[in-house]
Amino acid sequence: MLVPWLVGTIVACWLYFGRSILIPIILAILLSFLLAPVVAIIRRSGLPRTPSVIFAVLIALCGIGVTGAVIVSQASTLSQDAPAYAERIAEKAARVRADVQGKFGFLTRETPSGGSGHRAAERARQQGERDLSARTDAEVIPVEVRDPPLTAFQEIQTIVVPALAPLETVLIVVIVTIFVLFQKDDLRDRLIRLMGSSDLHRSTIALDDGATRLSRYFLSQFFVNCGFGIIIWCGLFVLGIPSPGLWGILAALLRFVPYVGSIVAAAGPIAIAAAVDPGWSLATYVALLFLIVEPIIGYALEPMIYGRSTGLSPVSVVVAALFWTWIWGPIGLVLSMPLTLMLVVLGRHVPAFAFFDIMLGDRPALSPAETFYQRALGGHAEEAVEQAEVLLETRSLATYYEEVVLPGLRLAAADVDRGAVERSAMRAICDAAKETLVMLADHIDIDAHVAAPDVATGPGKLEQGEVICFPGAGPLDAAIAMMGAQLLRREGYTVREQSRDRLRGEGGEILDLGDAEIICILGLFDPRAASRMKRVAAALENRFASSRVIIGVARNVEPAIGIEDIDTALPRTFSDVTHAIQLARLELASGAGTCDS
Repeated sequence: MLVPWLVGTIVACWLYFGRSILIPIILAILLSFLLAPVVAIIRRSGLPRTPSVIFAVLIALCGIGVTGAVIVSQASTLSQDAPAYAERIAEKAARVRADVQGKFGFLTRETPSGGSGHRAAERARQQGERDLSARTDAEVIPVEVRDPPLTAFQEIQTIVVPALAPLETVLIVVIVTIFVLFQKDDLRDRLIRLMGSSDLHRSTIALDDGATRLSRYFLSQFFVNCGFGIIIWCGLFVLGIPSPGLWGILAALLRFVPYVGSIVAAAGPIAIAAAVDPGWSLATYVALLFLIVEPIIGYALEPMIYGRSTGLSPVSVVVAALFWTWIWGPIGLVLSMPLTLMLVVLGRHVPAFAFFDIMLGDRPALSPAETFYQRALGGHAEEAVEQAEVLLETRSLATYYEEVVLPGLRLAAADVDRGAVERSAMRAICDAAKETLVMLADHIDIDAHVAAPDVATGPGKLEQGEVICFPGAGPLDAAIAMMGAQLLRREGYTVREQSRDRLRGEGGEILDLGDAEIICILGLFDPRAASRMKRVAAALENRFASSRVIIGVARNVEPAIGIEDIDTALPRTFSDVTHAIQLARLELASGAGTCDS
């Protein structure tokens, strides 16, 4: 248990202390994902790879240079008026506080009794402190310490050294980006070798698919966020907010952080609007600008461009933003979404990194059948019904039973066989499954509303005759029989459910078929149980010569081995059971011999 925590701690320390090297490399990789489609477009015009890469990098550098120049110019203009803006915001905050105190009176620190005497004593104390300070200042001789004037070399150093760090980062990013774009095919081959060259086809498809998806997603997101920043820039310019270009660029950058990026980007313009405008109308207009533009882009434009899902769960987005901000600061906040998405895509294609896809991806960690089994194992029938309601929005109840409930119960039987679950837990699983089936019995499929209005025996089904359903002797067979009875009723059959005691003839009750010609014995039958049910079916057909007995369903979906492969002759789904009933009815109607079920 300590090994994963130790590895995680080492990786976190490596990311933190190596950020000066890792940040430029990560920026270069992301920039290469952005520029790869551009290079491909340029190469289609007939240019070789080298000039195409150089031209694409020059376009990126020009864009970065223009953006940096706008930020510097806008920030310098804003910094000159920043003290005045801060003072106005403080005055407005004081007025708001005074208004709240006047209306509600819960923020004042004064007590009702003795308030005037306390204020007088406080004023006397402050006056005494001012007098003492004045006398002290008159007696003290002021002394001022000044540093010697800087030499020409020191002045150059103070200007050049702070500028070297960002220039060094930009240079590293540009060089690594160029090499990545030049060596794209070679890097892909090396990654395939790391993934394992034994399955070149699957590894190649995985890498190409992941790289293509990432490139398209990052490029689409880049243009969408740039469009968002331009709209905010223009809107703030029309409203008269100082330095609109700065806020527009920050809005575009912060929008790479989903959910909270736009909120953080709106805080600065709203504060400046409150400082510029004596009232609150300008700040309200700025807030409305963000509230209108963000939903339109987030819920209308983005789904049309690159789908509704980013591939990340909402919780993982927030956790990733906190983690990368803690590791790399503000640049980590901007890079949190792309970095996490890269890890998830890598986890979907490389088994060694599957941990990231499971923990951070938006795909369900369990299949629907496994989820149903987990809910039934815990006795949470309500949660199973909630899952069913979601799945039934896109499928029929029969499909849900065939693809989710039946495989889930098969998983339970398999766990009992291999000793992972106590046999005593099967009763609780069966009860939870039956409770779920009862709550879903009246569900109407989405396509059932188009049925003919004169059909009354089921959702679009005609009367098919009468069937008697018995559960087998297994601990889950009662749920299987209930499920089969519901589906047969939906097919138009009149179903009478009987207890397994009457099947064995216990209690002195005499089995009366009435008008029924078909007897169904339903449960999860392995080869041995199926062999026993075959003998029971033979006895029933000898006793009721005009009836046919159908046994289903098989416990395993794969062909079984043992006891003359009886399991392979059993229906494996409820659709197979319905088909067997139809064949038996046709055989009875034509006067044929016995039905081999």
